[in-house]
Amino acid sequence: MNGTRVGYARCSTDEQDVIIQTEQLLALGVPQDRIYIDRGFSGTTRRNRAGLDQALAAVWDGSVFTVTKFDRFARNMAEANEILTDLSGRGVLFGLGASVYDWNDPFGRLFLQTLAMVAEFETNIGHQRTREGMALAKKNGKLKGKQPKLPEPARRSIRRRYAEGEVSLADLATEYSVGRSTIHRIIHGPENPR
Repeated sequence: MNGTRVGYARCSTDEQDVIIQTEQLLALGVPQDRIYIDRGFSGTTRRNRAGLDQALAAVWDGSVFTVTKFDRFARNMAEANEILTDLSGRGVLFGLGASVYDWNDPFGRLFLQTLAMVAEFETNIGHQRTREGMALAKKNGKLKGKQPKLPEPARRSIRRRYAEGEVSLADLATEYSVGRSTIHRIIHGPENPR
């Protein structure tokens, strides 16, 4: 395959790096100025992934959209299928490492759909394990949820002062350096109905 490659790399958090992916893309013949990157974004959705949008806009008929691993590209079957169908319609092939796949070829399509399915499955299993772990931690008293911004004595004082008409929500928010919504929740929260 002699098509010019356009590369895409992604990492899920800002703390992770894409150096290895970038080096692999360069080794595959992707020019440095044709590597597009997203940092701190999940592959489960296409939203807000400017690097992916730029990479998809940079390909043309005969080029190869290239990633080092399928899950760097997508972890959502529907969006992967949508993007691959669009690329194919524009005459763009899909490069996965050194291999190149044609979405119009039944075997290529089956293989890429299988990878998309596995990537989404891995994501769903990860989410399930996280939920199970959080439920166990909560059961064992190790997960208590978000702690209040203000200690209980301050919360009692706020409720008392507001009930007595001493001060407004806005004044309390300023005094305690919190948002008005925090003060509102303290005064009108579930444990303090109107």
